[in-house]
Amino acid sequence: MIFLLVYVAVLFLHAWLTARRSPDRDTYFVNGRRSSANLVALSIVASCVGGSATMGMAGLAWQVGTPAIWWLMSGSLGLILLSIFLARKVRGSGAMTMPEMLTTFLGAPSRALASVIIVTAWLAILAAQFSALATIIAPLADIDKNVAMFVGAIVLVGHTLAGGQASVMKTDLWQFSILLLSLMVALMLTLHLGGGQAFATVKLEIFNEQFPISKLRYFLLILGGSYVVCPMLFGRLLTARNEQAARRGGLMAAAGLTLTAALIVALGISCRDLVPVGTPPEQVLTTTLLAHLPSWAATLILLGIFSAIFSAADSCLLTAASVCSNDILRRPGVMTCRLCLIFLGVMGLILALPGKGILSLLLMANDIYVCGVVPPVFVGMLLHNKAHFHPWGMAIAILGGGLLGLTAALTGVSNWSFAGLIFSLVMSLASARRLPLPAQKEAMASADPGI
Repeated sequence: MIFLLVYVAVLFLHAWLTARRSPDRDTYFVNGRRSSANLVALSIVASCVGGSATMGMAGLAWQVGTPAIWWLMSGSLGLILLSIFLARKVRGSGAMTMPEMLTTFLGAPSRALASVIIVTAWLAILAAQFSALATIIAPLADIDKNVAMFVGAIVLVGHTLAGGQASVMKTDLWQFSILLLSLMVALMLTLHLGGGQAFATVKLEIFNEQFPISKLRYFLLILGGSYVVCPMLFGRLLTARNEQAARRGGLMAAAGLTLTAALIVALGISCRDLVPVGTPPEQVLTTTLLAHLPSWAATLILLGIFSAIFSAADSCLLTAASVCSNDILRRPGVMTCRLCLIFLGVMGLILALPGKGILSLLLMANDIYVCGVVPPVFVGMLLHNKAHFHPWGMAIAILGGGLLGLTAALTGVSNWSFAGLIFSLVMSLASARRLPLPAQKEAMASADPGI
């Protein structure tokens, strides 16, 4: 409890110091566009390794073994595609948010539609992070889970409210350092307690009976797709000092995600002989820590997991609030963004209180977002200056794909997700009209005066 209070006090002290400097719009939304490649990479990894990649992914590894690595490995592959094909265009757009640049790439109607889908999906992700925060705060503070969720929401909103992107990226460094230390300590201790025996029977598998190839396909397309076109990751790339830093930062982050994924999977497997059968997967780490480890180690590791969840949750909240103020309300000011932060924080808390699982909330958000937004945006940005897109055709692609993704989330039938991806991709390509070669050269020259 003492460590948790000190941790929270440091967060609020940092927030207060940031608020005293009264950040301007560029600093609040995109960190003044001065981030190095290293900072971009570290911030991306810290933001991606949240509740799903700690408790959720470790629990999945405890259940299915090595195929659980696809939880983050699919993201690494998606991030590589983003870095190679889109990172330079993202940073070169000079936008504040991802939907803002869609007016150029897809047409004006797509900006509003994509913004609504993003805010809706990221609310579900935020609710999942609130649920994960409560799972950590409750045992540390010895309070009810709903009370812990409320406390976590207040701390998160208060910290993010003060300095925006600049504040979030500064805290990512030490939060991710605490996470890495805690994961390594957890792995060493669980191996010492006998968890190493679990590795004797584990095979290095891409898929297995518990994790069939159909699930692998879903992870690669839906989870991986959410990294190829992601407003949170676009937001990090927009903070880079130049296009080269954005591209290098994305590729470095992909490598970091892969290494972190391997560490978390190893930890989840080492818990197999220490956690009783029937334990909910999301509680595998906390059950192991509280039941088997000394209190000092449990405290350190729980604080590490808390850091991971917090660094992902504040990025998620800021992304949704930035899109809400900049693209839905069309008032890209610091005060408007702060009001949106408070509103979305309350809505995320309300969504999280019924107690729906972390995994189900995240998959629901990914279904809606990936099916509706990813294919049109990827196609539009990839073929920019080579093709002209009918604005309402791209809008229909976003709307139709999103509705099919929502159907998949509500029914639990993954085939609806694949149908949504196919619909939005085919509709996007059908909306394209190839520009004649002289027009392509003119468009490229206007985009880059050096051509």
